[in-house]
Amino acid sequence: MRKLLLLIPFLGTTAYAEPAVWLAKSPDRQFILLGSIHAGNEQLFPLPKAFLQQWPNADGLVVEANILAPTRPHLDPTIPSAGTILTDVEKATLADIANKAGLSYPALLQSPPWLTAISLQMSMAQQAGLTPQQGIDIKLLKRASHDNMPILELESVQQQVDLMEAMPDHGKDLLISTLTEWHSVKSQLNCLTRAWRAGDQAQLSALFEQSQYSDQTSDALIFDRNHNWAESLSSSPAYHQGKYMVVVGAMHLIGQQGLPTLLKQKGFTVTQITQGSDANCPID
Repeated sequence: MRKLLLLIPFLGTTAYAEPAVWLAKSPDRQFILLGSIHAGNEQLFPLPKAFLQQWPNADGLVVEANILAPTRPHLDPTIPSAGTILTDVEKATLADIANKAGLSYPALLQSPPWLTAISLQMSMAQQAGLTPQQGIDIKLLKRASHDNMPILELESVQQQVDLMEAMPDHGKDLLISTLTEWHSVKSQLNCLTRAWRAGDQAQLSALFEQSQYSDQTSDALIFDRNHNWAESLSSSPAYHQGKYMVVVGAMHLIGQQGLPTLLKQKGFTVTQITQGSDANCPID
């Protein structure tokens, strides 16, 4: 139930470049930031040395939400189902995709729009050979637990569910975009992975700009959260006099409203400590 297609990669590597890692420092706190891919495979590893070398001396791991912690988020039963807000044409498209994805069409119709979209996106990932168990954040959460490293959340799982439920039309835009992009997913995933592995921020930014999400959806899922996280990281006493590893979705770290830029605006000295290169994958 967690993430967007744009945050999930597929195959491809770069010989010498690494995924982007940033160091953000202020007089009383320090953050090492890595963009996460939330469903993956073994080709995503090992993670950048510049990130792993900082791990032994860190005071904690900061994640969007600790998805390994026991939790039972509440779903609002009054939210309309996907079947009540889709047109007949859109329902026909959903039926066709559900059949190809091996998912229950009636179940998708009965789910809220945002959850139907997430279910389809998880199927996309699985068909590409990706699993959440190979996602970067889950791997690092398990490592932190093994090392008895404190885990700090920027949000709770319940807050993330509330966010999805509060989107315009309860995530219809996310669902329509998922249906529209279904047939081009494989090429998108290939380019996304290559850009992430190469640390090609310009290409990741271009791929994000190409997405078909509305401004309202992008604000709710990406930009508003970035501003909230920057405020928390820069001012919360939880991070005072500490050094923390920060792992959030890769798309939260790019552009003028990305977390590194926002932390810089709040007085941090921000440096990219890895070398990127051109992923060299044209956008279809």
